[in-house]
Amino acid sequence: MENITKAQLILVGGRAAVPNILTVIHQKPQVVIAVCSKESQPDFPKLKEAINKILPDCIVEETTNSVDAFAPDDIKIQCEQALQKYPKAKWIFNITAATTIMSIVAYEVAKSYQQTCWYLNTSQARIVTLSGQKGDESVFNITVDQYVTAYNRELIPGDLEDRRSQSEVQWLPFACTLGQNPHYATTLKYVMSKVGKDKKGRPSKSETKEYILQNAPDEAYMLLTAAKQVGLLEDCWQDKFGNIIFQLSYLQDKFLNGAWLEAYVWYQAKSIGIFQDHQWNQRVIEGKSKNELDVSMIYKAQLIIVECKTGEEAFESDTLYKLDSVANIFGGRFVGRLLVTSLYEKKPSQDFLAQADSRRIVVVTGEKLPYITTILEKEAKDPTYPRI
Repeated sequence: MENITKAQLILVGGRAAVPNILTVIHQKPQVVIAVCSKESQPDFPKLKEAINKILPDCIVEETTNSVDAFAPDDIKIQCEQALQKYPKAKWIFNITAATTIMSIVAYEVAKSYQQTCWYLNTSQARIVTLSGQKGDESVFNITVDQYVTAYNRELIPGDLEDRRSQSEVQWLPFACTLGQNPHYATTLKYVMSKVGKDKKGRPSKSETKEYILQNAPDEAYMLLTAAKQVGLLEDCWQDKFGNIIFQLSYLQDKFLNGAWLEAYVWYQAKSIGIFQDHQWNQRVIEGKSKNELDVSMIYKAQLIIVECKTGEEAFESDTLYKLDSVANIFGGRFVGRLLVTSLYEKKPSQDFLAQADSRRIVVVTGEKLPYITTILEKEAKDPTYPRI
């Protein structure tokens, strides 16, 4: 092990995931040794797995014994034994996830051995250098995939993966038209609801179906014609009786029936230029279930997730529950969460808004869609519910 020149000691006594992963990503150590409290020791295997997924060649070990988080001598012995195992390495101690006593002792050991010791204030994206090599804010750069991996979860593509590039380029202007003109979104939702009620049913993955729309709102034909022009319909025309006939595939139906809102929010988040990463139309594997992750963003190592709804289910309690459940997988109060809907004629009840507030969820209704960039930037920099 004489060739080990870069090592990291992490302390696991509380919040073990993201703060420890950040320095692993940033420093790319050859070895990581964890000092775990007895209470947090069961978390170590998952932390090791996450580190190895992000840095496959890294050796990840635990000290000989877990420690009593309130026993300074015990903590000191384990820290020193780690240093002595790789005496030629330059060490960085990350004390962010430790208990207070563990942090103090580890800092004293790092200082005594002239090694680097960092504390990461993730809520303010500040790195506090307590001894040794000075750190900088680049340590807070992390992708959505890396963040998810830190919590031992996996992202998989959503339904529109086969048309992702088309959605993000060719179809996107239509989504932006809807977002900037919410009354158009209402008209489109009316059209798509008729598709859902048609006796033919919605298109399956392998087919295109033809639909006839009678007595449609005046602007429906204009909208559907615009959709056809960007490839969101296979065909569209109007007969002599004023009926609208259009042909729709499975993925076109998915986009028009709601995914357009995800694409719009994602694009607006991207346009702000403050997020380290921004993704849309993905799923999170959680056991045997797959939770939707409509839009996700990283702002200085803080995850912000957005649930997008175009139908009346937006104002159902179950929608809030699902959003809250996904946030709790990835750090609970440390995760920003928004519910964005294109509905604006129907308003959420006071009871619904109270439920959203209790779950720390910001609700954005249709009339605010044209201003979503301002809302996203505000929730990143000065969140309604502080991520602490």
